[in-house]
Amino acid sequence: MKKLRTTHSTAVVAAGIFLTFVFSLLSAANDIPPTPSVPVVAELTRHVQTLAADDMVGRGVDTPGIDMARDYIAAQFKKYGLAPGGTDGYFQRLEVTTGVEPAGRNEAHLGAADLVLSRDWTPLGFSASAAAEGEVVFAGYGITAGNHAYDDYAGIDAKGKLVLVLRYEPPPKDEKSPFGKYPRSSRYAALNAKAANARAHGAAGLILVDLSSPQDELIRLSRSIGRGQGELVAAQIRRETAETILGAAGVSLSDLKAAIDREEKPHSTTIGGLRARLAVNLTKTVRPTDNVVAIIRGSDPKLKDENIVIGAHYDHLGLGHYGTMDPNAEGQIHNGADDNASGVAVMLSVARRFAAGKAPPRTLVFVAFTGEELGLYGSRYFVEHPPFPLAATKAMINLDMVGRMEDNKLMVNTADTAKEFRTMIGRAAGGLDIGMKATGGGSDHVSFYNKGVPAVHFYTGMHSDYHRPTDDWEKLNIPGMSKVSDVVFTLAAELAASHEPLAFVKPASRRGG
Repeated sequence: MKKLRTTHSTAVVAAGIFLTFVFSLLSAANDIPPTPSVPVVAELTRHVQTLAADDMVGRGVDTPGIDMARDYIAAQFKKYGLAPGGTDGYFQRLEVTTGVEPAGRNEAHLGAADLVLSRDWTPLGFSASAAAEGEVVFAGYGITAGNHAYDDYAGIDAKGKLVLVLRYEPPPKDEKSPFGKYPRSSRYAALNAKAANARAHGAAGLILVDLSSPQDELIRLSRSIGRGQGELVAAQIRRETAETILGAAGVSLSDLKAAIDREEKPHSTTIGGLRARLAVNLTKTVRPTDNVVAIIRGSDPKLKDENIVIGAHYDHLGLGHYGTMDPNAEGQIHNGADDNASGVAVMLSVARRFAAGKAPPRTLVFVAFTGEELGLYGSRYFVEHPPFPLAATKAMINLDMVGRMEDNKLMVNTADTAKEFRTMIGRAAGGLDIGMKATGGGSDHVSFYNKGVPAVHFYTGMHSDYHRPTDDWEKLNIPGMSKVSDVVFTLAAELAASHEPLAFVKPASRRGG
């Protein structure tokens, strides 16, 4: 295997040297951004090999690898000559919840039955430490996909009630379906998406039942922490327990699931006066971690106090205890080459290219965010504790999963958060086939547009290695990443030099699909 990797790396570096020669000729003829002295492909290869190495232990926030990756990124910023932009040199410290454990009173009652913790039920790791009581309503898979005319909440009143929802999602009936095929699920199947939708419909709590997994087992707390932490009382009840109690109330969960799956239509219903009560108490495991922040100060007296942020998250899943898409892969290193060593590598490449030339009119801020996989911790902390007034940030470019380009295609989410973005991105495209969307991408750019900052997310698409141990650097399209670097460099240069303000447009909610 080592011999194979060395051969691949040599070929990539050779390709990078050739591409650099070609780009230098094109640059002179067509006035494209100058090619840096170090071949970009070779540079990107070095970054992803380092960040996605087994030594980094998957860059989990609860592993030593997160600090190793942090130090590597800071060392690159220093090497390139960027100024520190954190509260402690290049570092901006924050705390991230990496786990939860039961503490104090945890009780669940469904109908007349008192459920036994860890046998019949378990809290979900993102649950609030609180109590909820009310009628139970069955809300199918707990999904609202408005653009696809599918809504499990249509026809039921969930306000103030406990919604019982199935894990995962209906199997897709055809290629037009918004859903994924188990075990590769769409975003609608995510626990945090179900919880957010329940909150949006006014539910007092959420009860999850899994009728799909081969094994009838409760989700471990470590696998269900994450986004939306502490905002809704939530628990999982074992399928046998739930079916027995609901069966006595005249409701068959298996039959309801079969009908939904067969028709890909909701079959939500009230459950004959059945009530439930949940009392959840969890204690958090908190770990300090750092954003890595570096600055290239602007040169224009009128624009230098304004800035453009270019960011990418550097954390991943570590050993896969939280977030893995392969239940059998817990304990294995998830290297996260595409997600998101690729984005960090491109960000570092762009930083070096700017640092090697004339300072741009506006200040450029480069941020490697921590804790994205656990809930956008790093970017949320950054916008709430910026090293400068957030009003000075004119735009944000987010790089997340930019390593799997196919057919010269690059995608851009939330391209309408500034009226000017589509035109500017089109000018920066450099011959790539760029697909722009008004919404999308639950990554760090969300923290910025939620604060009124125009923000876009560059990515090259989903793949079967997502959140699995098989997301390794050898599978990356590194010449494609070089093309992404060109696009981002060109767009950032225009944003940094433009004297016209960007007109912010808040993106539409993604809840409706």
